[in-house]
Amino acid sequence: MHWIGKSWEKENVEFAPKRKVDNKGSRKRPHVIGAFHSHMMNVVVEYESLNEWAFYSLLELDTNTVRYYVQPVQINVPYTDDVGNLKSWLHVSDVLVFREGSIPHLYQIKESPNNSDKKLKIINKACEKYAASRGWGYTVIYPKSLPKVVSMNIDLLAGFTKTRKWFHSYSPQVISKLRFVGEASITELFQSFIPQYDPLLVLPVIYHLIATGYLWVNIDEPITEYSTVRILSETNQLFLQIGQEEEV
Repeated sequence: MHWIGKSWEKENVEFAPKRKVDNKGSRKRPHVIGAFHSHMMNVVVEYESLNEWAFYSLLELDTNTVRYYVQPVQINVPYTDDVGNLKSWLHVSDVLVFREGSIPHLYQIKESPNNSDKKLKIINKACEKYAASRGWGYTVIYPKSLPKVVSMNIDLLAGFTKTRKWFHSYSPQVISKLRFVGEASITELFQSFIPQYDPLLVLPVIYHLIATGYLWVNIDEPITEYSTVRILSETNQLFLQIGQEEEV
């Protein structure tokens, strides 16, 4: 399915967050809560765990993700109590993702695949059924299962998604030079602009172009100034998949 160029007015209303983020539900291990400005969505995105922060950061960097909504829907979860009465509660799912070329996908973000909690199984079954009824996919995802080096690279690049005022004049020249040379280390690339430009102004532009999907770098290795970069192509995507997934 194609999502680029779509108007999102209807979805912005329908999938607005269904509850406020807090850590009241975890008395023994309070969640880490916070918020950041999404440059993809142009809204403030709230998170209530480091797992959510990691996954939302990955979505911000994923070149195929067009739109995502946190806590987008309430799902009725039926269950039978200890005396056999049928009851239910409303569960708010974690995030709905629209990726170019794919159906909408509902994600549940969890700490570990080793958690066999009965309640989670009931929730997953209800979420899967709900997603299927709307023609969506459903996945439980565990961001902590990402390799440590990949997580560190995500944290690094997430800080370079914001556009600075001088980026617009520098970016075309960085891309043009890299098209000419084919590939170069980050150090070689920003130093090649001496004395025309201050290399310390060019360096964040290079990281910004990586973070926004214009330049390729190997995220399976620590990203440093000695990392090799080149123009990103369709056959050489920065993120081949958004995290370690487990289909329910």
